[in-house]
Amino acid sequence: MATRLQQIDEHTRPDHWYLTDEDECYYLLEYTPREGPFFSTTNDLILNLKKSVERRGRQEYYWKEWAIRGSGELLRSALNEEWLPTAMLVPVACSKVREHPLYDDRMVQVLQHMTQNLACNIRELVVQTESLDSFHDGCRLSPNQLRRYYELDGALCDCEEPREVTVFDDLLTTGSHFKAMKSIIRDHWPGVRVSGIFVARRYIPRDEI
Repeated sequence: MATRLQQIDEHTRPDHWYLTDEDECYYLLEYTPREGPFFSTTNDLILNLKKSVERRGRQEYYWKEWAIRGSGELLRSALNEEWLPTAMLVPVACSKVREHPLYDDRMVQVLQHMTQNLACNIRELVVQTESLDSFHDGCRLSPNQLRRYYELDGALCDCEEPREVTVFDDLLTTGSHFKAMKSIIRDHWPGVRVSGIFVARRYIPRDEI
C-alpha cells in the first residue's frame, strides 16, 4: 500500500464536489465504490474499518480492529513525526451521538495507534448533537446541512489557539464532513489553518462524473 500522502488537486477535486481550491486535503489510498472487499487491498481496509460496532464480539470483528491498527500504521509511516506533536489532531465527528449504541470511535483509535509513544494533541473537538445515518449508509447532506448537527466541545476548545488543526477521516467522498468541520472550527478560531488527512479517497471513473 502507498505510504506517501498525495494532495487533492485540480485533477482529483472533481470527485469531491464540495471541495474548492482553498481546501487543503491529503490522502493515502484510492477506494473504488460499488466494489467489494476483494476488489482491492484498499477496499478491504476501508470496508473493514467501517464495519458496524454492533458486530463487536463476533469473530469477524477482528478485521475491524485489524483495519484500525493498519490505518494508524499507514498514516504514521506517511507523516513527519516531528510535525505530529505540533498540530491539533481532530477525528471527524461520528454520525451518532456518544450515548448511541452504534457510536463508533474508530478514528479516535486510528489516531491513538498513529501517535503511539508520541506526545500528541488528539481532541474530539467537534461532536454530533443528533444521530444520523452514516454517509456510507446513504445519508447525503451538504456541509451547511451537516453542520447544524455539529457543535464544538466547549471544554476541549477552551485553550490557546493552535497553530493548525488537522481533521482526520477514513474516506473522503463528497468533502461534506470536512467542510462542515472546517467551518465550525474556523468560526471559533478564524485564523487557524485547517487541513484534512484521509486514509483513502473515493475514486470515480471519468465517464461517471
